Amino acid sequence: MSVTNYGKVYLIGAGPGNPSLVTRRAEQLIKKADVILYDRLVNPFMLQLARPEIPIIDVGKLPYSKHIKQDEINELLVTTATKHSVIIRLKGGDPAVFGRVYEEVQILTEMRIPYEIVPGITSSSAAIAQLGLGFTIRNIATSVTYTTGHFKDSTGKPFDITGLLNNGTLAIYMGIRNLESIMQEIYSKTHTNYPVVVCMDVTGPTEQYVKGTVLNIVSKMDTTNNSKPGLIIVGNIVDKLTLKEDLTAKHRAKYLIRGSRNKALEKAFELYEQGDWCMIYPDEIEQLHPSQQLLIESHLAQSFDRELYVDETCSQ
Repeated sequence: MSVTNYGKVYLIGAGPGNPSLVTRRAEQLIKKADVILYDRLVNPFMLQLARPEIPIIDVGKLPYSKHIKQDEINELLVTTATKHSVIIRLKGGDPAVFGRVYEEVQILTEMRIPYEIVPGITSSSAAIAQLGLGFTIRNIATSVTYTTGHFKDSTGKPFDITGLLNNGTLAIYMGIRNLESIMQEIYSKTHTNYPVVVCMDVTGPTEQYVKGTVLNIVSKMDTTNNSKPGLIIVGNIVDKLTLKEDLTAKHRAKYLIRGSRNKALEKAFELYEQGDWCMIYPDEIEQLHPSQQLLIESHLAQSFDRELYVDETCSQ
């Protein structure tokens, strides 16, 4: 099949969670999409920006959980590209940072399907910004290394700590479940009790940060809900951190906004700007594609702190 028979696939980073941190390019493409294939870590509100009539397809990709195999996702990308013009593959964070973007680019290239990668803010960048720090600080840390603490096999693999030994910072993605073994490995190789901060649900409704050291962070984490997605930052920059009270266990108000779709979206962005978390329940729900209706219904089981109703003239 010639390239002109395919639509274009956009591999988009949805950022760490807060829609205010999504790039303008990403938002524009989501609004133009004919179909969206999304990872489960993506804030569901981002999917509500899509045109009401389009299908949205959950392809899983939740850490530590069973999900659709990558080969199946690749096949789905090809199939949707034969049926639609604008195909969005929506990933949490930045697709180029532990987002398996290369596997998807490979199949698209092989099938001669046009594509574009749209970067997003990766969770480590958002976390360090929330903490008011930088990964590199003159005379303290001159480099940063991104690595993963979660592997396909359960045995885990050693990771490179060369940068840490050379006065760098280590940002470990998807490592919370293996926190104890990771800390043991770092200490066995360095014999140094580095400062550590664990960052969970960054910019999300249950954002939380726990500060400690290589030797005590595991015990400090015992009292937290460590099933949340998160990352671990290790290095001397953490010594410069004074955790603000609102970051040790932040709870963002969760709003369900009912009313006219356009007005509800407008109100939701206002609330996200002030640090809250929202979903909308539009009056026009029957006009939504069944997959979009299902998304809303699945989240109604959650507890919302408050419901608002907005119309064309006022909000309550």
